[in-house]
Amino acid sequence: MELLYSAEDGVGRIELRNPPHNALVSPAFEDEARLSGFLAREDLKAAIVFGRGRHFSTGADLDALAAQISRDPEALGASLAAGKRALDAIRFSTIPVVAAIRGSCLGAGLEIALACHFRIASANALLGFPEAERGLMPGLGGTLLGRSHLPRGAIIDLLLSGRMIRGEEAATLGLVDAAVPTGDVVRRAEELVARLVAGRTRSQIRSVMAAVHNAERLDRDAAIAEETRLFVALAVELAVRGSGGGA
Repeated sequence: MELLYSAEDGVGRIELRNPPHNALVSPAFEDEARLSGFLAREDLKAAIVFGRGRHFSTGADLDALAAQISRDPEALGASLAAGKRALDAIRFSTIPVVAAIRGSCLGAGLEIALACHFRIASANALLGFPEAERGLMPGLGGTLLGRSHLPRGAIIDLLLSGRMIRGEEAATLGLVDAAVPTGDVVRRAEELVARLVAGRTRSQIRSVMAAVHNAERLDRDAAIAEETRLFVALAVELAVRGSGGGA
């Protein structure tokens, strides 16, 4: 699968491209440095991830994966680690990232969506971990990412049963933030992005995102200290701009 990058009016667009189903040929679906570099661009305030055509992504091409394992089984662990680093580039991005989900969003494709900070899905989108039927489990952090959005029983159900759910049920469960008509998915993602970042400075957005991530990555005292530093930096910036506004 190829990722195509573009930007317009401060919003980055990341297109998953391997038609017709945007399957991942390898768990290492993108170079982490390339993805991180795009999300760190100074002209961006947010980003939207979407699939080319009808589908978000049907996940890993299991036949290609099996061929890779037969050629070099030891390389699989390294490939999975590289894929997880790419997902962490999204997960810990200092701009908000929204997944716009149409069609199938399965397996590793769902793991990509779960790494995003928000998910807007079409009501009839299909989400799940069908690799369960092949005796497998998510390998790009899906167990951790899924557990952060779903109760324990709900994520165990999806991981072991392999059942697939529509966007409406995913919204009810909390796996996605909203289920909307298929033709409205990208528009709703754009509206969400506008609500989040319109009128906000890049430094404000990046400081908020960094502080939220610090709550997960640092111990409490270090996270609080870093929040103080970020607040002071923003306050100084505000004073320099001479806005005269309150905190």
